Amino acid sequence: MLADAALRRSGAMSESLQPGLAAYLQYIGGFLLRYGLLAGGATVLLHVVLRRAAMPYRIQMAFPSAADLRREIGWSFSNSLCTGLSTMLTLWLIASGRTSMYLDVAEYGWAWLAASALLGVLGYDTWFYWQHRLLHTRWMYERFHAVHHRSTNPTPLAGFAHHPVETFLGNAFFVLLVVAVPMHPLALGAVGLVYFGLGIVSHLGYELYPAGFARHPVLQWINTATHHNMHHTHAACNYGLLLQWWDRLLATNHPSYLQTYDLVTARRTAP
Repeated sequence: MLADAALRRSGAMSESLQPGLAAYLQYIGGFLLRYGLLAGGATVLLHVVLRRAAMPYRIQMAFPSAADLRREIGWSFSNSLCTGLSTMLTLWLIASGRTSMYLDVAEYGWAWLAASALLGVLGYDTWFYWQHRLLHTRWMYERFHAVHHRSTNPTPLAGFAHHPVETFLGNAFFVLLVVAVPMHPLALGAVGLVYFGLGIVSHLGYELYPAGFARHPVLQWINTATHHNMHHTHAACNYGLLLQWWDRLLATNHPSYLQTYDLVTARRTAP
């Protein structure tokens, strides 16, 4: 009975991994639903519902314009179309047996599923840093990455507002990941969920972490909304997304990051 149930689940999962127009539209619908609920919800909550109460948590005291929000939404919609195409390529590779994707957890065990998810999270963090440095070369920046940097005072809606070339560069990691590393769909989904959330948090425009977080012996290695917000105002610094290991190793953190973080979090206790 358990084996039959496992086979049914595996078969259903296998059917859901088939490329095609229906899968493409389903991906776009799912992306826009997540984007609307999470990124849109965070924007409405902080910019409208809690606008006054959340002011001490703002990184920049000014607010972006309505035109800024519309631009971020438009480019994010473009992101969904491009990422949908990358997803179809991944599904085609899976369906044609050209990846290391597996569907039965028991094949590698739960420990490997967790380890592969962690590998994906850390691997993309490294990929993001070097991709980001590439996008800040003059030729790439002027033609592609400048789209994202038009948000000098970003909102949660800006986390996915990228030029298609930048979108495809980021998606390439996930295509290569499932080709090179045995990945269960749950592990791959977990990696995607982590970075979907980080895309919102890093562009939040509000610093929700507590005072002292950026100087904590362990937590200081985790990037903050202030860290990435400074990248949008200063550009040539703070390239990391999740962790600061590459920024610290290569001295690309802004020299005033810690002082800026202290000033932002000090507003909460100001009389």
